[in-house]
Amino acid sequence: MPELPNKHVNPEYCTDHLMTDYAHVGLYDVKKRHAWIAKKRKGQSPIRVSHARLLVGGTQDTSTISKDQFVCYWFHPPNTGEGFVHGYPIEWDEGQLMVRLDPYWDFAAKLFINPAETARVEKNIDNQIRSATHLMSLYLQNPPSYPLSLHLVGPRAADSMFYMKRYDPTAISEEEII
Repeated sequence: MPELPNKHVNPEYCTDHLMTDYAHVGLYDVKKRHAWIAKKRKGQSPIRVSHARLLVGGTQDTSTISKDQFVCYWFHPPNTGEGFVHGYPIEWDEGQLMVRLDPYWDFAAKLFINPAETARVEKNIDNQIRSATHLMSLYLQNPPSYPLSLHLVGPRAADSMFYMKRYDPTAISEEEII
């Protein structure tokens, strides 16, 4: 994936070379349809870096307004996570791509959507599903040798969609992949 200039991304902490061999956090730019991930840095685990730290002006403890255009996500190769997510069991012996789902925030327009506007909220969720699916396809350009599942994780369990898509390198036909 070619490096695209983005004045908001901190090149000291992130790269756009998607890796599947270590657990990391990442940011997905919905307008450019481009992903960034935390780099391996001495003394710092890439899964423990705050999403805001990946952006210019963000720190481990404070955010930055430019984060509003990025969808946050977490990537776990097999055996790099543990426990439940919103009370839902996750098979940590496989790869997991967990993408933040925010029904009331339009990342492309950088606008809050009134929860009473149900048609807009549903359209926004559909857009975020498309973004998450595209993000997974970016990871599958160099497919991992292990199964990988896509989850959309909302603010509550009821807002989440677990095991939404799944890639399995042992699948026989295209229908079995995603």
